[in-house]
Amino acid sequence: AAFSYRQATDGLVAAMTRLRQRARARLSNATGAPRILACCGNMVIAGGLERMTFEVLRVMREHGASVHVIVNTWDSRPIVALAERIDATWSTGYYRQELSSRLYNPAVLARMLWDALRTSAGLLRDARSVRPTVILMPEYHAVFRNWPALFLLRLAGIRVLMRVGVHPGPRRFHRWIWRWAISPVVERFGCNSHYFAAELAATGIAPGRIDVIVNTSSRQAPAAATVDPTSILFVGQTIPAKGLHVLFDAVAILRGRGVACRLSVAGMMDGWESPVFAGYRDRLRARAARPDLAGAVAFLDHRDDVPRLMAEAGIHCCPSLPEMREGTASVVLEAKQAGVPSVVTPTGSLVEMVEHKVDGWIARDASAEAIAEGLEYFLRDPALRQQAGQAAARSSARFGPEQFERGWLGFFGHTRTRAIAVEPHAESGDNGRS
Repeated sequence: AAFSYRQATDGLVAAMTRLRQRARARLSNATGAPRILACCGNMVIAGGLERMTFEVLRVMREHGASVHVIVNTWDSRPIVALAERIDATWSTGYYRQELSSRLYNPAVLARMLWDALRTSAGLLRDARSVRPTVILMPEYHAVFRNWPALFLLRLAGIRVLMRVGVHPGPRRFHRWIWRWAISPVVERFGCNSHYFAAELAATGIAPGRIDVIVNTSSRQAPAAATVDPTSILFVGQTIPAKGLHVLFDAVAILRGRGVACRLSVAGMMDGWESPVFAGYRDRLRARAARPDLAGAVAFLDHRDDVPRLMAEAGIHCCPSLPEMREGTASVVLEAKQAGVPSVVTPTGSLVEMVEHKVDGWIARDASAEAIAEGLEYFLRDPALRQQAGQAAARSSARFGPEQFERGWLGFFGHTRTRAIAVEPHAESGDNGRS
């Protein structure tokens, strides 16, 4: 039967549990601690940016802050699961119209303005209920959608802080947007790398308003596993800028040279796909089915157990293209924590994270041949791979949770050190990972 008493009972239990969690979340706000309202309506999957945003909120939650999260109405189950794991309350916002730089198109502009008004109205409604002392913007699209509300909330004396986990953008248009649209409604910016901080300062934002707080490694302990030295692991969004198609060609090159290897892809291959990248996943499947890769690529889809996958991998590869302009990539941190060397391309902050031929390999460029060279370096010599893995594990100390916690507490202007308990929640099968 589609419906049953058991299902109804489970639903009631879940609802009552959530009500208890909401009550506890409201009551646990410590005196003097921030009341944070996080605008997460653009988040769909639990990728690196999303997970690290909620790691920030977890830190604040554990140090006495209350947290309320706004999610979208159309596909937010993984984000709701992240919110509930830290005992945050949540509500839904509008967040409907896809944002575009085609401001010359009156119809597109009108729809975006309508989206901003509707989304801002929702933020003001939630702010009236939650009474936040701080608004957290996890990425710049959320600023555009909520701009009218942010302007009014700033006038009301509420702080607006922004976490910068993606590149500001290379064009003059992007620089103009950051300086004249985003900067007026945001008080301070927390960048996850020195590279991003320098790029943000280049837009005209005063360096004194910019903090650098690098990401931290996962709280999950590396799983004990049997390592396959021929396995290569990719974890990330399945979008062109992540360079997965180039990695496919690199693996094909290695197989053509007689190098034993196989590739596992932990990234969403089903479900929602941005219209901008429509058809890319189908092209990846078609490429993996060609004779030079037949049987060598395993699509694992969205996974929450990346620490275990890392522990089983021989090599991790982050083949991002130059246009990706990576920040402090969470997947590289997870590889370090598992003692796995990373082969990365020379884009963004990746060069800050890996020491060439010590704890990984920095490819000379983002071509398939250059990536294959780095992979072959470790695949041909297991001793070198093992040495680099040990060095990677040691280097993970640079990204420890203590620095992360201290940085974000200071960013929010909160110095409370006595943590409160946040009960762990069971892993949800709906959770995504990019």
